[in-house]
Amino acid sequence: MSGTTKKKSTKKISRQISVDHIARIEGKAGIEIRHDGKNVEVSQVKIFEGPRYFEAITLGKSVEEATAVFPRVCSFCAAAHKITGIQAAEKAIGLHPTKQTIKLRELLYIGDYIESHALHLFLLALPDFLGYPDAFSMAKDYPEVLSAGLALKDIGADIQTIIGSRYIHQENAMMGGFGKLPTKKNLEILETRLRGLRNEGEQALETLVGNRNWPEVDAKRLHLAIEPFDGTYTMMGDIVHVSDGTKFKVEAYKMRICESVVEHSFAKHGHYNEQPFMTGALSRNVLFGDRLIERAKELADMYVEYLDASNPMSNNFAQAIEVVYYIQRAENIIHNLLSSYKPNEKRIKPHITKAGTGVSMTEAPRGMLAYTISVDKNGKVKGADIVTPTAMFLPILEDDLKRMSEGLLQQGIKDAKIIGPKLETVVRSYDPCVSCSVHVSEIK
Repeated sequence: MSGTTKKKSTKKISRQISVDHIARIEGKAGIEIRHDGKNVEVSQVKIFEGPRYFEAITLGKSVEEATAVFPRVCSFCAAAHKITGIQAAEKAIGLHPTKQTIKLRELLYIGDYIESHALHLFLLALPDFLGYPDAFSMAKDYPEVLSAGLALKDIGADIQTIIGSRYIHQENAMMGGFGKLPTKKNLEILETRLRGLRNEGEQALETLVGNRNWPEVDAKRLHLAIEPFDGTYTMMGDIVHVSDGTKFKVEAYKMRICESVVEHSFAKHGHYNEQPFMTGALSRNVLFGDRLIERAKELADMYVEYLDASNPMSNNFAQAIEVVYYIQRAENIIHNLLSSYKPNEKRIKPHITKAGTGVSMTEAPRGMLAYTISVDKNGKVKGADIVTPTAMFLPILEDDLKRMSEGLLQQGIKDAKIIGPKLETVVRSYDPCVSCSVHVSEIK
């Protein structure tokens, strides 16, 4: 008896899941997943928003003009770019601002935090957890949630307006100080309003509680965050800590954090010592959460299981804790400022006598933000380098999308209409800022 046996084909059939536009994030991006039914071969966040050459366009401009250009990077985190750029410029020329200026800058930055976190949590993220396609649909059944979010957004915007002259692209913040200082009356009004928003500050956390992180994206990961000055929990510092126990000075960030151009995106990808890493509210909590105080510390301890260092969805909970913390910190800063406030303090105007280079890193709402500015002896910018949080965490975000996809496929879930929205939810947990990330010089 004879016969032939047909060999089974070993060729893999590649399938694709695409999200052409990720809803409810800042900027324009999509997702592409290619898989063989079980294993993911390609996992990419395709950022197609046009690149902004905001480093190149400042070359040859006066350093003060350059610091007015940098916050145009983004309206979501304009104050972060403004303050970080100013600090780098001041270091380049050896200018040291007063203690009052430093505190007012922190307050301005806190306004950015509160507004940015409120927008993300209430308008972009919470609809995912409450089962709605958008915040407007959610508002019909949860009007008190949306009301709290808008109240927090408003106080954040008003803090930035009163200190920075407007809530985006704050022209009043300048090298050496401010063009005009806020009045004591306006600061007192802000303090009173902040005190009245403590309950609203807890609304996001209260709404999130009960929604567990998805285990598919659990994975050991590196976290990087800047150690805050003076043993506090804030966005200013000069030493970067890594969750593996190492640390380095912010001036050395280029030796540790490298950006590379990728073919599928107008955003560069950042790695720490060639490894993907996470930065943002969760990373700050992982590394410095023990510095939280009062109500924020109480809530963080109460819901510690929601602040899981291995799961990126915990970033939502970490942001909610920060909202509570920064409302109270803003109150405290204003209270302390008013006790010795100098409403007529003059700005220290830049006096440039020699060339120099300055480096500044701060914790923007979405994670570490790095600026290097080189100035010639005539006060003109001769070099600028900016590394944004989203560019830093894009590689690990793509890893998490792969983990999420494979987890669902292994459960037998292959419907793109089910997988796609879950992938979007994972992306939104990082709170990416696409506009900040797009500053490649060429696509290779």
